Amino acid sequence: MTRTPTTPEVAVVPGDVVHLREQDYQHGYGPLRLRIVCVRLDLSLWYDGHWVWLEGIDINPDGRAGCFRQVLARVAALPQSEA
Repeated sequence: MTRTPTTPEVAVVPGDVVHLREQDYQHGYGPLRLRIVCVRLDLSLWYDGHWVWLEGIDINPDGRAGCFRQVLARVAALPQSEA
C-alpha cells in the first residue's frame, strides 16, 4: 500500500521569528530562536503532518543574527492557522 503524503498546516511565514524548545526541533540542541526565511512544505510532506522543514537565521541570545539554519520542527510547537 502506498502512503499518501500529508501537508502540514502552519501559520509561519518568512519574516516571522519562532521560539523552539530543544524537544520541538531536530538537527540542533538547546532552545532556538529562528527568523524564518522559508517554510519547505515540499520537503515536509512525508512527516505525516507532524513535522515541517524550516529554513532561517538563528537569532543569538543578544538579539544579533547568527547562522543560516535548516531544522525539522514539530508542527504543534508553531503558531497555527486560525480556523
